[in-house]
Amino acid sequence: MSDFSTRLNHLANQLWRLAPGTNTAVDPDALKIVAHRGAHGPGPKGYLVENTLPAFDLCVEEQIWGIEMDVHLTQDNHLVVHHDPHCGRVFNRPDLIIKDTSVIQLRNEVPDIPLLTEVIERYSGTLHLMIEVKVCGREQPALIDSLTHALSSLTPEQDYHLLSLVPDYLTGFSKLPASALIDVAEFNTRDILLKNRQLGHGAIAGSFALLTSKRVRKLQNAGIKVGTGMVEHPDILRREASRGIEWVFSNNAVQLMQQLKTHP
Repeated sequence: MSDFSTRLNHLANQLWRLAPGTNTAVDPDALKIVAHRGAHGPGPKGYLVENTLPAFDLCVEEQIWGIEMDVHLTQDNHLVVHHDPHCGRVFNRPDLIIKDTSVIQLRNEVPDIPLLTEVIERYSGTLHLMIEVKVCGREQPALIDSLTHALSSLTPEQDYHLLSLVPDYLTGFSKLPASALIDVAEFNTRDILLKNRQLGHGAIAGSFALLTSKRVRKLQNAGIKVGTGMVEHPDILRREASRGIEWVFSNNAVQLMQQLKTHP
């Protein structure tokens, strides 16, 4: 999220605490909370870097339901878990552009970036994997084959979902059931809803503030599952539970879970 989006989201988290449903009692163990890029940032284990094994390990320890991650393809067609196409923002190595770097060089230079295969082996069956596709398969044809192969031992929808801010990026995964594909909206909710209907994908995710209850009911009545983010406060989490939201994405998943267990 950009700084502007982050500020708007924080404001919405405060304003929507006055909405109906924020006092609903919830069972923390029944909630499908998804830690966006893992449990990153400051916390009980110190500062954890996004999309790294320590950030995912903490989700296991705190019994978070799922993790969201981003994947990119290296020069030699290995999938690594990292948000940006380069390593500048997170690791101060803007010279390392993932698609132009071999996996050996990348691992030598930035060993904290995990392989997707490592993440699957370490967490499958324990954490639900929400994998964001950030590149069009037409631009990187090997992406579809590599990701499909990496996930071949898992069951779509049960073990993982694929999601993208660009719904067309998911069309190359035609062998997967539509129920495993999530179209993600930012401020373009209406456009993404339209694209979702056109493509027949099984789920939508977007801002809890912009996915109104009317929109949510309409989607649910059509058999479309709905996820919302980015939730920062347990009151908003209670509201989303009362609306029947399937998944709740958050950058504060661990804190939310701890607060809910203290005051369900």
